[in-house]
Amino acid sequence: MTVETDIQQTSAASEAVEAKSSEEARQAEQDGVIVIRRTTFNYIFIAAVFLVLGIIIGAYAAFKVERANRNWLSDALSEALESQAGTIASSQQAAQTDPDARVEVSADDDPAHGPADAPVVIIEFSDFNCPYCGRFARETLPLLRENYDGRIRFVYRDFPILGDSSLQAAIAAECADDQGAFWDFHDLLFENQRGFNQEGFIRFSEELALDGEQFVACQNDPATRDEVIADYAEAERLGVSGTPTFFINGRRVVGAQPYEVFQGVIDEEFASAAEAQSSVAP
Repeated sequence: MTVETDIQQTSAASEAVEAKSSEEARQAEQDGVIVIRRTTFNYIFIAAVFLVLGIIIGAYAAFKVERANRNWLSDALSEALESQAGTIASSQQAAQTDPDARVEVSADDDPAHGPADAPVVIIEFSDFNCPYCGRFARETLPLLRENYDGRIRFVYRDFPILGDSSLQAAIAAECADDQGAFWDFHDLLFENQRGFNQEGFIRFSEELALDGEQFVACQNDPATRDEVIADYAEAERLGVSGTPTFFINGRRVVGAQPYEVFQGVIDEEFASAAEAQSSVAP
């Protein structure tokens, strides 16, 4: 058998295989079946593998950035508290000596509603992740605002004790406050206590029509973080151990108590203020 004959036979075999493949493809097409050549399938498979790997690598990189950011915030908070450890410890001891005592609590320049000269001032230390804080914000606070409108001042201060997302939520709310939208943002956070993250904060800011660039820049500003840390340190100084904790004219009320508890203390404070005013009247 000559070489030429071998070549002819090989070519004929190839043509036969190709003809068979073409016939199978035509038959599959008639049967409504999609046929993918092995080489094409291999390319598709390799592309899919690289796509999945890219998604995994991107997600891991984003996770590392977010974790580094969370660690930076937590480390900054720890450092600030350590620097004030002596002052906080002595103040805590004094607060625990007489838990019913009326204590001096600063409203700082934190978000507030109600007249600045109101005879009753309620200062809350709260965590946006705290379910009891959420219950107070949704159920009791609206009643206080409605029934004591224009007669009390309510101040919100941060005590983010339930993880890094609590700290991030507090910072985001401070940034909403910079654009005059703290209480709306406050309500959105407490209505959506299901795992805070930056995507959610951005969505809330868009819902409230905030300036997006300003909002994000504020979140990255150390001054915003320091404001939250100052609240946290004040709560520690006062011996606050849980959220929510309230000070009504310096009188401590702990937990999401029923509306009637707040009403009783507030009315007592109004009565005391009226008595004091009548005693100095000419």
